[in-house]
Amino acid sequence: MSELRFALGEALGSVYMVEREVRPVGGCRLFVALELPAGAELLVKVLPGELSLVVDAARFARHLLLLADRLGDPSLVAPMTCGRAGSFVYHTRRFVEGTTLRALLARHGELPLHRAVEILRSVLAALAHAHANKVAHGDLKPENVLLAERQVLVVDTGIVDAAAQSLVAGPAGAVQAALCAPAYLTSERRGDADAPGPGPGDDLFAVGVLAHEMLTGQPPAPESEALDEVRTVPSWFGELIRRCLATDPAGRWGDAAAALATLSGGNWGG
Repeated sequence: MSELRFALGEALGSVYMVEREVRPVGGCRLFVALELPAGAELLVKVLPGELSLVVDAARFARHLLLLADRLGDPSLVAPMTCGRAGSFVYHTRRFVEGTTLRALLARHGELPLHRAVEILRSVLAALAHAHANKVAHGDLKPENVLLAERQVLVVDTGIVDAAAQSLVAGPAGAVQAALCAPAYLTSERRGDADAPGPGPGDDLFAVGVLAHEMLTGQPPAPESEALDEVRTVPSWFGELIRRCLATDPAGRWGDAAAALATLSGGNWGG
């Protein structure tokens, strides 16, 4: 048993048994723990070592508790607890059986348009609930979109901002650098380590990246053509994605509910 796995077992106590380690996400290691005796599974996500050293676990726990209160929609997998295991800080959520959008893209590359729209609609609905409750995701990427049986779920909503507000040293950008994938960040967030916390517009930019990636197999590059120039899509859908990916923040949708209304009202004959 690894030193970290043993430390997690000690931190979780006799209620949980650390069962296995699963595929990491970026610099975060992930473990599945089994609740005793009920048998429910818990996903334990361990922050990278350099970030763990500057995050106050008690403060982080308080922010996660507030998040859990705000993220009550079934499409959002809310955080549960957090703590410190040795020198590492971890947070937990319920384990969801299924796969990630990242794994689906790795297997299939481009997705059929109807499947991409279906996933996008579910993601926007989840974000609309979060935005209505004053929570931005801040780290939307294919790894944080789970494809469970008959359901699309969004995980880790608000974790970046909660961790940034729990820092005891270093700039807020340290959390972004440790956790976020640059391809899904707006240019204003990528270029400023001291940028303010993420907002709805940042999430909608990431939605645009996800849509482009689902339909072309790759995130958009600065010099890449617009989505509707490389794949046939309804005109309203191409416009929705262009607006999500607008360089000027003022050109993006105000929140996910506004984008969802356009997606839901789209004419497939367009």
